[in-house]
Amino acid sequence: MTLKILGGEWGGRLLKAPKGKQTRPTTSIMRKAVFDILQPHIHSATFLDLFAGSGAMGIEALSRGAERAIFVDSHREAIRCLKENLALLKIESRSLVIQSDVFKALLKLQEMGVQCDVIYADPPYDQSQLYPKILYFLDRTLLLKDKGILFVESPIPSPLENLSDTLKHLIPHPPRKYGASELYYFFIQR
Repeated sequence: MTLKILGGEWGGRLLKAPKGKQTRPTTSIMRKAVFDILQPHIHSATFLDLFAGSGAMGIEALSRGAERAIFVDSHREAIRCLKENLALLKIESRSLVIQSDVFKALLKLQEMGVQCDVIYADPPYDQSQLYPKILYFLDRTLLLKDKGILFVESPIPSPLENLSDTLKHLIPHPPRKYGASELYYFFIQR
């Protein structure tokens, strides 16, 4: 399977997708929606792509002007494919790839003092317990810069429904539906 970069410097270029059923690539409709929202915020941003798979989201961010992308995935095949995509575009120097459990990676990034302008999380749909844990972690740490944006892709019905009352700093916007998925996004304000 191949994916196409939708816009920016490498718009139209093809990316490889990992083989097997361990990853579910983000649809082009969802990617377009995210980057339509992000357009005024992406220039010079640090973009964190959680559950990165092929890396299409982070690579799209780099193509559209992000300064740096950090990719996190735990699956060996996804990491192999992601590294091939970065090498194909010769953007390894603007990228950090972490093969790890997402929470170990988040803790490592926090310990390193990393702060991101944008975070995109697309956990496996069958692991609904991950969704609130990710939101609570990002709500209570400085990994997402003040006024940063968090996007979370989720199934319908979403495990994120009714969580906004328990968040301190993440300000939710109404979710948008795209096929069998919903896109939640939050601005953070401390």
